[in-house]
Amino acid sequence: MKKLIIVCLGVIFLLAACGNKVDGTYKNNDLSITANSESGNATLHINAMETDGIFGMGENSGDIDGKVDKDKKVMKFNGDGEDIQINYKVKGDKLIIDNPIGYGNNDKKIELTKA
Repeated sequence: MKKLIIVCLGVIFLLAACGNKVDGTYKNNDLSITANSESGNATLHINAMETDGIFGMGENSGDIDGKVDKDKKVMKFNGDGEDIQINYKVKGDKLIIDNPIGYGNNDKKIELTKA
């Protein structure tokens, strides 16, 4: 009986830990985030920042590199000298960014779906 309880608790712990990882690419119509919580790397892609420039000058891929802190559930990006920090949650195949108001968005949250 004790072994059964230990096994059940182990499975519950494993499922809880796996459900909170941010791994893969999450997107909506305006942006996407590719993240790997194990390596700590993340890339924020903002569609509105994409530009071919003029004759290759001013070209921008729309990507901003950053880091994931899986313990604090925070992603930090540095684009053009400006630091962007976002709080996130993972629920199933959704990446939910909490309170992005400081970044020109009036929504209380932004949801991205895993691609």
